[in-house]
Amino acid sequence: MGRLENFAFRKGGRGKRGRLKKLAAAGVAAGLLLVTVVTGCGSQNVATGPASAPGANAPQRGGTFINWMKDDPRSLDPAHCGDTQSYDIQLNIYDGLLTFDQSGKKVIPDLASQMPTISNNGKTYTFELRKGIKFQNGDPLTADDVVYTFNRLAAKSIASEGEGYFSMIKGMDAVNQGKATTVSGVVKKGDYTVQFDLSAPNRTFLDVMALPYAFILDKKYTSALSSQADLSLKPMGTGPFKFVSWKRGQEIKLVRNNDYFMKDAAGRRLPYLDGITWKLGYDESVAFLKFKNKEQDYTWIPAADYVQVMNDAVLKKDVVSIVQNDFWYFAANEKVKPFNNKKLLLALEYGIDKEALLKLINNRGVIANGILPPNMPGYKQNPAGFKYDLAKAKSLIAEAGYANGLPGEYPVIYRQSQITNTLMVNIQAQLAKLGIKVKLDAVPFPQYLDVVTQGKATLLLGHWAQDYPDPDDFLNILFNTSQIPSNNLQCYSNPKVDAQLNQLCQEPDLEKAIPGYQAVEKTILQDGAEVPLYHDKAEYLLQPWVHAQLHPVFPYFYYLTAWIDQKAEKQATGK
Repeated sequence: MGRLENFAFRKGGRGKRGRLKKLAAAGVAAGLLLVTVVTGCGSQNVATGPASAPGANAPQRGGTFINWMKDDPRSLDPAHCGDTQSYDIQLNIYDGLLTFDQSGKKVIPDLASQMPTISNNGKTYTFELRKGIKFQNGDPLTADDVVYTFNRLAAKSIASEGEGYFSMIKGMDAVNQGKATTVSGVVKKGDYTVQFDLSAPNRTFLDVMALPYAFILDKKYTSALSSQADLSLKPMGTGPFKFVSWKRGQEIKLVRNNDYFMKDAAGRRLPYLDGITWKLGYDESVAFLKFKNKEQDYTWIPAADYVQVMNDAVLKKDVVSIVQNDFWYFAANEKVKPFNNKKLLLALEYGIDKEALLKLINNRGVIANGILPPNMPGYKQNPAGFKYDLAKAKSLIAEAGYANGLPGEYPVIYRQSQITNTLMVNIQAQLAKLGIKVKLDAVPFPQYLDVVTQGKATLLLGHWAQDYPDPDDFLNILFNTSQIPSNNLQCYSNPKVDAQLNQLCQEPDLEKAIPGYQAVEKTILQDGAEVPLYHDKAEYLLQPWVHAQLHPVFPYFYYLTAWIDQKAEKQATGK
């Protein structure tokens, strides 16, 4: 959901993140695409494109994808799907009204039979649901489930990190604030028709409707749970895979939903996999060893082993990589003294050597001097003209009143991993040269989120990845005052920036809004809101018998059409 990545995440104010659901082609040589085909009986999703002929490259049904995560996901409840780990699992259990195509740039129908009808000068969207869709327990999908989902998402008792993404819908914030009991802007118009009314036109509405926070829930099933917290332990949706079990710190298991509504171009029911298992609770070094021992199908490449892998003729063939639409950043909580001093914040920008950081992680990234990533509309390489200047950083600290350095020691929290540990040890040494002593606090990801999304961090290492292809996803969600503290982790507030961001999202033509977003980005950087560090080049290892493509923008596999060459797997593993 940009969500707080596996490394950072957020909640909602006016805002955003959940991550985008990736439906589509995985590993078929011909390249499958999921599209909506309208027929006399309604519409159905099929995977189209040159159909694979029977043979070695044809998708096979069966097999289990053995995946891996270092930490447990935060939640399997869509209302709390604000991180990539939770999303990676939830996208297989649930569906939304809309989703993103495999390019990550276009919104397409999912549970909706077609794109919504837009009326009332861009303020009313009417969705028609596919007929015959069933939840995994057999309950039929109706408009009541859609209305229920958004009322639950808005409920103050649920405390969803994503509610703010949908603040443009009439009544969402009123329910969240306890001023109303139902969302006035989500109305059932028939058994399979739902109308959404916005307070004002908003260019990003269709984008946020494709986020995981908007995954549709079974009203009957969910409302009957003894506690709403139980949905995370017993998730159930309309998605391609059904939840089996979650043994914390050990594994999560999903199995195929044999009644899933999508088919491929040849008419074969999706998904192909029998199931997906995520192994949990060990770091990337152990995961790498398990991968080499053929005990799991996927792993990160540890920094210490990167050169070895890239020089290994066999392993190098199994590397998959993408340059992500994301950015890593270092930030200070502006509500915590002495970091409420602008000169001190700017000293951090001038005083951190980003090139030195990238060298430590095998240059697996692109230096970030701005907030927007290279593939995002409106990207500028260096919007504010900053560059590393240790002397200037020290001068700014002196001007801030700390010529002899800052008193005391300040905690910096971050999600623990080999890479983040390496980065933070170096940043700690760089800050020491500025007279800023910091204490490193490396914690598991769920604990990290609990601290930063409540505004309790003093200093933090953060990461944000694209949720939808619009500058709003980075600038509004991370820096609007309304996003404090769920997404705006550094508690940055500038009324002028707020007003500009609130106005820009109402411009229907993104191209016309770009200059405004670029001006806002420059202001945010000049305010010292945070220090952009780099954009990720994510590289992973995937076993050769697994045919699963990474999304070109997001770090997720296309599980829906992923498949396993079971003969090749058996030959390689002896099982």
